[in-house]
Amino acid sequence: MRLWRMQWVLSIAALFSLCFSCTVFAQTQLLSDEGHQGIEIHGDVAYFLHSGEELGPEEALQRFQDDGPEVIHQRGRNFGLTRDTAWVYLPLERLSGATQSWYLEVGHASLDQVTLFQTVPGKQHSDWQVAVSGDRLPFSSRAIPHLNHVFPLSNPAVTGSAEPLSQHLLLKIRSEGTLTVPLKLWTKDALWRSDQNHYMVLGLYYGILLSLLIYNLFLYFALRDTIYITYSGYVFFLAIGQAGLSGVAGQFLFPELPWLADLTPTAGVSAAGVFGALFVQRFLGATPRRLRLNWLMPGISAAYGLILLTALFVSYYWAALAVNITSLVFVVSAALLGIASLIRKEPGARFFVLAWLCFLLGVLVISLHNLGVLPSSLLISNAMMIGSVVEVLLLSLALADRIQHLHQQKDKAQAEAIIHRQQWLEAERLNKEELEQRVQSRTFELETANRLLQASQKQLEHQASHDVLTGLANRQYLNRRAQESLALAHRQDQCLALAVVDLNDFKPINDTYGHGVGDQVLIEMAQRLQGCVRASDTVARIGGDEFVILYAPPLNPRDIPTLEGRVITCTDTPITLNNGRHITLSLSVGVAVYPADGATIDELFTVADSAMYRQKALRKGQSLAPI
Repeated sequence: MRLWRMQWVLSIAALFSLCFSCTVFAQTQLLSDEGHQGIEIHGDVAYFLHSGEELGPEEALQRFQDDGPEVIHQRGRNFGLTRDTAWVYLPLERLSGATQSWYLEVGHASLDQVTLFQTVPGKQHSDWQVAVSGDRLPFSSRAIPHLNHVFPLSNPAVTGSAEPLSQHLLLKIRSEGTLTVPLKLWTKDALWRSDQNHYMVLGLYYGILLSLLIYNLFLYFALRDTIYITYSGYVFFLAIGQAGLSGVAGQFLFPELPWLADLTPTAGVSAAGVFGALFVQRFLGATPRRLRLNWLMPGISAAYGLILLTALFVSYYWAALAVNITSLVFVVSAALLGIASLIRKEPGARFFVLAWLCFLLGVLVISLHNLGVLPSSLLISNAMMIGSVVEVLLLSLALADRIQHLHQQKDKAQAEAIIHRQQWLEAERLNKEELEQRVQSRTFELETANRLLQASQKQLEHQASHDVLTGLANRQYLNRRAQESLALAHRQDQCLALAVVDLNDFKPINDTYGHGVGDQVLIEMAQRLQGCVRASDTVARIGGDEFVILYAPPLNPRDIPTLEGRVITCTDTPITLNNGRHITLSLSVGVAVYPADGATIDELFTVADSAMYRQKALRKGQSLAPI
């Protein structure tokens, strides 16, 4: 409790000290070669806001010199959300012999247009030198490649003068977002050292966000809980919004897409709000339902969505104004709901409340700053970044606490389930022992019957597709294989062949030696034909002494004579019968090739059958002779 009170006291004291800053009137800044530190511009400038017709640099300078009522000499240069043009005047004195180069930094990256008008020190009646920057211009157009708007100052035109030389700087600034003008003068070395520290801080910030984003995405893919994807979306778009505010979007993400870099501050924060409100609704769970505020966070998420659409398609100015107000409502509502969850001792509520209070402080400071209530300073300008990185870290701890609580509940439920299961298992064990004995005997009977049935089924399937005598494929199986091969050949633009083989003078063998010898000859010829073909080919018996060979694709038509020759020469060796006799056979073979001889199996079979009969007619004089 003491720590909490101390934090609140310090925070309130810091806010009061920033709000009631003293008024300092303009004074001329002398730039010399002595020292190499940056010079923070506080009371050295005057400014006024202008709406209406455009002013030139001479007219603006005249107003500053007249020091009219519209000219303000005040330390803070935060104009909040305004569509007016801000003119800022910075008088300088330069030593004629100075060799050090100086730069002016406007330390607010998300300004739409920044124009610097400067005179040359020591040159009378010189023309204004003009340099333009802004997040609505391509990054490559900037005079100095930098996150913020940095301009080189003109060096003195006169040397050897003992008196300091005067130089006038005029800044003309416009922005539909927050218009704040923190100014700083740098030497080259001092700017470089400052940039190293600044980039280191930004790298640490985005490194933390990237680590949390990847970690929570892994959790989502592991657990499939939507709370992690909503949290990841919140972290991602929060980083995008901060990239627009810090200038990272303009320099690194969208250097040549200025319209997109200009949208990222408000659009990124709006998209983060869409996911952030859904995350709060999902994380707090029952608390909004108990308070009958189930509509609150979805409503805020929808409001952020409308703001995002407004920024993209309607008006960036009104979207920027609305996102500041909505963010205040959102963070306050989330913190109050978190406190209600903390009172009810919900898991993860303590880290959740602390996270949103830190973020609330950051949003409160930056919103009051954007509305023009608080002045610009290093802490105020980076309040959102500081608050957001502390918030996402604490929210990760809240998610971890929630996971731990869920694991504890799961372990408790599992322990109770194990006890009940053991009791149930003990009650079921005796019944199962008796049932298992019955099942075992019945299972053995069923397995035996099933094995017999499977064997019979396989035998029937084989008999239905194969010739009983030779074991070759029958006509039905051949037709199925032929249709499959024909479809494959058609798809792959390949060839296939169909060969019809007939035994010459087979009938005399049956008449002379009997059907037993004829069957032995057919079995031997089936084995020889099977040995003449490839593993992908099919040999079938479709009649008494008639065989068909299907040469499946892929097939080279030039190989067909060789394949046909293998078939014809397979009868060169006489067949030895069981009684010791030898029989020499000859074959008649007809071949048809797809697609040359036909487009269907019937056409191929007709062509091959005709070719076989023509060959049989030529071999009419051959006969079988026992040896």
